Amino acid sequence: MNGGAFQRGRALAACLAAAAVSGCLSTANDSIPRDAQTPYVSADAPAPPGSRAASYELSPDERLPIDLPKPEIDPRHDYQLSELIDIAEASNPVTSAAWERARQAAAAVGVAKSAYLPLIAANALAGYQRVGAIDPGFSTSVSGPVPVSVSVSSSDVITTTSSEIAPMATLNWLLLDFGGRDAALASARDFLTAADVAFNGAHQKLIYEVAVAFYQLSAARAQLAIAHETEGNARFLLEAATARRGRGIGTEIEVAQARQLLAQGRLGLAQSEGFSRDAYHSLLAAMGVAPTIEARVQDVSERPLPRLLAANFDRLIEAALRRRPDVQAAFARLSADRHNVERAQSDFLPRVALTGSAAQMFGSVTIHDQMLNATTTAPVNAPNANIMLALTAPIYDGGLRDAQLQAADAQAAAAAHELTQIENAGARQIVVAYDTLRTSLSAYAAASELTRAATITAKAARESYSQGLTTLTDATTAETGLLQARLARAKAHSDALSAAATLAFATGTLGARDTLGK
Repeated sequence: MNGGAFQRGRALAACLAAAAVSGCLSTANDSIPRDAQTPYVSADAPAPPGSRAASYELSPDERLPIDLPKPEIDPRHDYQLSELIDIAEASNPVTSAAWERARQAAAAVGVAKSAYLPLIAANALAGYQRVGAIDPGFSTSVSGPVPVSVSVSSSDVITTTSSEIAPMATLNWLLLDFGGRDAALASARDFLTAADVAFNGAHQKLIYEVAVAFYQLSAARAQLAIAHETEGNARFLLEAATARRGRGIGTEIEVAQARQLLAQGRLGLAQSEGFSRDAYHSLLAAMGVAPTIEARVQDVSERPLPRLLAANFDRLIEAALRRRPDVQAAFARLSADRHNVERAQSDFLPRVALTGSAAQMFGSVTIHDQMLNATTTAPVNAPNANIMLALTAPIYDGGLRDAQLQAADAQAAAAAHELTQIENAGARQIVVAYDTLRTSLSAYAAASELTRAATITAKAARESYSQGLTTLTDATTAETGLLQARLARAKAHSDALSAAATLAFATGTLGARDTLGK
């Protein structure tokens, strides 16, 4: 091939390659919108009508698995908090994911243990081979009174064919690595501890979130009950104002004010119904179940509140931090990272390993010489084996081991700082939760006293107004005061229960559903 033909060949190959790449890019670009204002339409979606405006609505993907957790619910049963927690632990994917991570960490321990055992593998090779070579001929000489030399050359071919099967077993066993495997196994066990502790922590967090949502729902339903009573009281005042006007001792303004009060009561009732539904859906979300489930929930608006005991904060915090799952998990991760430093250090030291193999070759070899017109076939049955002790000493790796050791040191240092940060955050959570519980109990006591006084005042004001002894303004003021007092009492009750759950969660004692009562 001359130079011009070679250049034309290269140009043709380049064109074909460019065309192939261009075709691939064109095919890929066909799957995206043509510009930033054009909606994406999947290939299997039906074509929209020509006059239809651009729509970013996607067609349903029937391949998507839809599996919303829908546990069996008894519509006639009032579910206690402990029962709702049971349902959440069985349905919420958070706890299942934490369990799978623990399984993964346990498998990593098994991987680390396997490094102590020999690695034995079985291999098998099978094939056919044909090799041809030119027959070199031969030459000879005869000594004597008259030396004679004879030389024969040939263009014939010697053909060698062979078919072989060679099963083989190999052995690799690391005998000594100066602590590398020990450090890797210890690190894997520490990570397993962290995963196990995090699994319990996931359950504690789930219990806490369900409990808080449960108490918020209780407060919302208490507010709804108060709104119903408020609307009834407003209706009573309207009837009283209408009756007073009929007797000539009331005015049209009083009737209008009473109607306004009733309208406000109905608005508050509608808003309270919305708050109650929102709180119920928040409970379902915390449980991790489908939002369409309808379950009756126990009323705990009158549940006795916990007593706040005096605490030595230093001892309380110290004991709580040692019990908290996040602190234990962070400490386990720190220990694992420190073992990883030891493993990185072992890479600088030599390793001793035992290697070996055993094989058996089966087959046959056939040689055919065209010049002599001779064929020879020989069977092959050749065993072989070896065993060796290998010493590997690293000398130079371009700084790889140094970089790995520095990274391991940095990771361990970061884990130590993270542990300190988690401990500080945990200590603050404990103190804040304790103060919040104390404040909530005080607020509940004050709101209870205020509610008792406001109840007497509102009742007297309603009776006085119906008898014409007070004005509608006085009765309205008393009703408003009673409403605010009862709402404050319901909120303080829910806040106190939530604060007690928060304190139990912060101190790591929220280990079972019965911790929060039934």
